[in-house]
Amino acid sequence: MRTLTFCIFLLALPTLSQAQTNEADSLKRLLQTEKQDTSRVLLLHELYKVYRYSKPDSGLLVAQQALLLAKKAEYPYGETWSLIHLGSIFTLNGDYPRALQLHFQALEKAESLGNSTILGSVFLNLGLDYSFMGDYRKGVEYNNRALALYISGNQQNAILKARINLGDSYEKLNKLDSALFYTNSGYALAVKLEEATSVGIALNNLGNIYSKMGKDVLAMSNYRQSLVYYKRLDDQEGLCESYLGMAKVFQKSGSSDSSLYYAKLSMASAKKVGFISRIMDASNFLTRNYADLDIMDSAFVYQSTAIVARDSLFNYEKQRAIQSLSFEETMRQQAIIEAQEAAQTQLKFNALFGSLGTLFLVAFLLYRNNRQRNKANGLLRQQKAEIERTLAELKSTQKQLIQSEKMASLGELTAGIAHEIQNPLNFVNNFSEVSRELLEEMNAALQSGDEQEVRDIVQDVRENLDKINYHGKRADAIVKGMLQNSRTGVGEKEPTDLNRLADECVRLAYHGLRAKDRAFNASITTDFDPYLSSAEGEVAVNSQEISRVLLNLLNNAFYAVNEKRNALDSCPESRNYEPAVTVSTRYVAPAGEGERGKVLITVRDNGQGVPHDMVDKIFQPFFTTKPTGQGTGLGLSISYDIIHAHGGTVGVESQEGKGSAFTVELLA
Repeated sequence: MRTLTFCIFLLALPTLSQAQTNEADSLKRLLQTEKQDTSRVLLLHELYKVYRYSKPDSGLLVAQQALLLAKKAEYPYGETWSLIHLGSIFTLNGDYPRALQLHFQALEKAESLGNSTILGSVFLNLGLDYSFMGDYRKGVEYNNRALALYISGNQQNAILKARINLGDSYEKLNKLDSALFYTNSGYALAVKLEEATSVGIALNNLGNIYSKMGKDVLAMSNYRQSLVYYKRLDDQEGLCESYLGMAKVFQKSGSSDSSLYYAKLSMASAKKVGFISRIMDASNFLTRNYADLDIMDSAFVYQSTAIVARDSLFNYEKQRAIQSLSFEETMRQQAIIEAQEAAQTQLKFNALFGSLGTLFLVAFLLYRNNRQRNKANGLLRQQKAEIERTLAELKSTQKQLIQSEKMASLGELTAGIAHEIQNPLNFVNNFSEVSRELLEEMNAALQSGDEQEVRDIVQDVRENLDKINYHGKRADAIVKGMLQNSRTGVGEKEPTDLNRLADECVRLAYHGLRAKDRAFNASITTDFDPYLSSAEGEVAVNSQEISRVLLNLLNNAFYAVNEKRNALDSCPESRNYEPAVTVSTRYVAPAGEGERGKVLITVRDNGQGVPHDMVDKIFQPFFTTKPTGQGTGLGLSISYDIIHAHGGTVGVESQEGKGSAFTVELLA
């Protein structure tokens, strides 16, 4: 579908190059007849947009004319846009200090104008500056600030540019999932809005992403589509990047001739318009390629070109200038913050002095009027009573929440037991019914005098009774195991097979969730240390309490993978996702004489994971990441207390988007 949409879009491209030429001529004629300076500034801005990628030198001259005219007309809006355009040209030409200087000037003016559109454009260009300089995290920061402004103003054309830029920065940071998400969303919006320039950039960026993912066929397809677009628009900067991307793909496939051919095309486009950063990229690639082919004279030539380009971009003076500009902007922002804080402090002082004056007046009135003082004291006593009542209600609520957590655990345990015991009971019922039918058949055989038939039926009934006895014992064993697991105690510890206990809890938790949601499925893997099932490996614990801990951890794991599955239902990635929970036990021998061994029980899932800023809070009472009404936030807190009371520890390792692992450590 995307290919069809793009093909339809390409039908309009053959006229774009001619349209650009016609547009430039039309704008020049309007400039000759327009008398009002502000209107001339706006016309120059439109002419700059025509030239910026195909003829950057002409774009620079047009932007300079616009800046001079805007200053003369005292037109701050036009002056700010002129600074933005000038900075963009210097970014493409590799003069990053000058670009930063101009864009920081534009930022200061945009802040004074209070215009979100122009402020977002400044952020967008600063993001590009830092990305070209290799500081992609700073690029992400400024692009996100731009995107937030555009979304709040529902500016669709600007939103797509911010998304494409974010995708490019994430690709350079090798965060390919984020890169693909932002680039695809920007591409879709660009096609919808028929924003030709952004469509070409998005296609090129998709080529870069798929190349890094190892999907070379997709990468080459996107590069070739972007070439069609860039050639129609004479976008030399875009051609540089697409040609070099294709050269890298050919190099991976071992096609040296094609790789060199497209790398040289990239170099030619870069030299044509003087894009130094692109010259450096192409030269470095050609240097490595010729060195691999052992053609050292060519490698040396391109290495020299790369060194000159790199020195031009990142020499010591430019680095100092960039650092100085960044420092000055940081200090300017700090000065703004300090001024705001000073204003807030002054307001606080004013409020304080006003409050003090009021207090003196109240004190004087209270001194003059004893009844008023008594009334105030009564009010204080009333407030104290209300506070005490509120505290009592909070304690009551806390007890209710703890009871709710216990009842929830009991419900899950009951559902698991019901599912476990239902299977043998079904066998008992089925074989009983079959035996009754056999006895009726035996009665008929006796009446007919068929002794052989009677003996056969007796044998079948005997086998059925054996099966009923077997499955009855199975049900009895399950009930005894559940009763032993669930019996109330006073905290006594006894030697326990932790492998068996963990296995029971896995089945209870899984079937408990299946009882509530029949659509739920997950892959369950167990990896138990055989030593812990031996008599020597049993650990003295309160099995009821440890079961409660394991059920809490397992319920959380199953909930996490189920939530991730539900979240991915509408995404293509869901086809590759399989919910999985792993439970393992391991015995760690003592390190030295006189020390005790340790037992590690780990519950691992591949769910959404816990956000980094929440990991330190998850064992706090009432803290939960679940939606309101789906969790009390007491499960992990109670589990933590139980393990601590056993002299052990419980910890968590989590990666957001990849899953979590909870590890319980007990002394053997």
